[in-house]
Amino acid sequence: MPNAERELRAAQNQLMFRSVNERIKELGEKVLNAVSELDFACECDNPECHSPITMTIEQFDAIDRMDNRFMVLRGHEDLDVEDVVAEDDGYLIVAKRGAGAELVKELS
Repeated sequence: MPNAERELRAAQNQLMFRSVNERIKELGEKVLNAVSELDFACECDNPECHSPITMTIEQFDAIDRMDNRFMVLRGHEDLDVEDVVAEDDGYLIVAKRGAGAELVKELS
């Protein structure tokens, strides 16, 4: 499969997980205060992944405010289509590159 096609598919999967996480945050804000922790979905490019990443709403917001940044569990990064840009306790923050980065920019 051409690299651009793989980059696009990976970005689409990660954008889907981001949408799920934004809904988790929205629901969490209605019942919890901002310092409470929630289980957010790993935003890796594997559509079969259902692994949680536990963090506060504030931590999620900090990642969500950045352009082209996704949180994935350590070991779920896909170095063929993304770069690790930061590490936190138990998870990584990755940025799409190539066609995937363009798609994320276009849809953000």
